[in-house]
Amino acid sequence: MFEYLNGKIAYKKPDYVALDVNGVGYKVNISLMVYNKIAIDENVKLYIYNHIKEDTFKLIGFLDERERALFELLMGVKGIGVTLAISVMSTFEVETICDLIANNDYKNLRKIPKMGEKKAQQLILDLKPKIKALDKLNNIKRVSGTTDYLFIEEELYEALEGLGYNKKEIDIFITREELKEFKNIEEAIRVVLKKINEGK
Repeated sequence: MFEYLNGKIAYKKPDYVALDVNGVGYKVNISLMVYNKIAIDENVKLYIYNHIKEDTFKLIGFLDERERALFELLMGVKGIGVTLAISVMSTFEVETICDLIANNDYKNLRKIPKMGEKKAQQLILDLKPKIKALDKLNNIKRVSGTTDYLFIEEELYEALEGLGYNKKEIDIFITREELKEFKNIEEAIRVVLKKINEGK
């Protein structure tokens, strides 16, 4: 399982790149939005979504954590798999996707290849309550000096509840003692989401 990969773009194609990390080449699938923002021989950090099934293991890379978080939400929508989720990310920027969802604009979502009206409506239904959490992840407050774990606890629960988890579910994956070990809210959210995904 990879959290991120940091290396040089050895070559790129519209659907994937070869990322050279200390002499090892990783095939990382990407969206067209990522493809258009990177260049051969450029050093980049790609945040990884690990797509694991019995017969396949794909690495899907994003330039920031907010892009990856949206992709993870898309993967949770009924009827949307990896190919269609990448297609969504290839057609619109994150901000545009969030705006279309917030405004119930399924007609423009249908411009995405292989996105029918029913899937577009399902996407809006499933994600509209959750997209505010993306802004939460993008505009995290930082506490200087000693981190107050009570602040982290409050922010963590608010962010995860925005993603559709209730307090009882969150309590299963985190203890107050563990909260005291986190240096910041970003780390707390990342660790808990990883635990939740591994527990599914």
